Amino acid sequence: MIADSHPSERRRTVLLGTAVDCLSLDGAVAAILAATAAGRAMHVCVRDAHGLVRARRDAALAEAHRSAGLVTADGMPLVWLQRLSGARQAERVYGPDLLDRLCDRGRAHGLRHAFLGGGVGVAEAAATAMERRHPGLTVTLAAPLPHRPAGHRPQPGEDAEALAALAAAPADVLWVGLGTPKQELWMHANRGRVAASVMIGVGAAFDFAAGTKLQAPRWMQRSGLEWSFRLLTEPRRLGPRYLRTIPAFLALAAAEAWRRQP
Repeated sequence: MIADSHPSERRRTVLLGTAVDCLSLDGAVAAILAATAAGRAMHVCVRDAHGLVRARRDAALAEAHRSAGLVTADGMPLVWLQRLSGARQAERVYGPDLLDRLCDRGRAHGLRHAFLGGGVGVAEAAATAMERRHPGLTVTLAAPLPHRPAGHRPQPGEDAEALAALAAAPADVLWVGLGTPKQELWMHANRGRVAASVMIGVGAAFDFAAGTKLQAPRWMQRSGLEWSFRLLTEPRRLGPRYLRTIPAFLALAAAEAWRRQP
């Protein structure tokens, strides 16, 4: 496979130490379509505040960000920081929206999609939902990946079966639903090994598409309050994460904004 490469002529802002592309949703879709058309292999990190805070103390995750073809702003707080930095055109590139829009637009380009990850049956249900929503969509593979406990790092050979299945049914776009940081580490570790041009980590997007998790209303997404909705629906899983992430992000973002003042 071709090694990861970066799209040319893009604008990025460094947020909490991670370079994040300043893009609209349509801009991200266009960049991915261009990569698949050129046969240019890359992985895409769809980032939120949790991912940026974690990357400051996780060297492997930071490297996965640095080597990515695109790093998009998944959360509104990141978009606000980009705009504060002068990138007025920056917009949110939300994982579930990217999944839906690329499945839609990619049909005209004959894109083949594969779905790996999620809980038992979730990847398959997400793929079926996308096929129903976008008639003519081509899905070559939909399957789970072996369970990974928190803090797991990819190990040689653990995904041999899934990679072999993908090799038998290659795709242009591989959607990876493992959650942060596992999906970013997985994509980085498997560069050059997957039978797909572009890998995109989309976390809970599989669950939202499959209907196994509730999605926040649009007004909460636009106002930056989606985290509170997800906390209410998954308090045991997300409570400890948000308790660590939100104060750290606010402090780091405030310090960064202060340093950028003229």
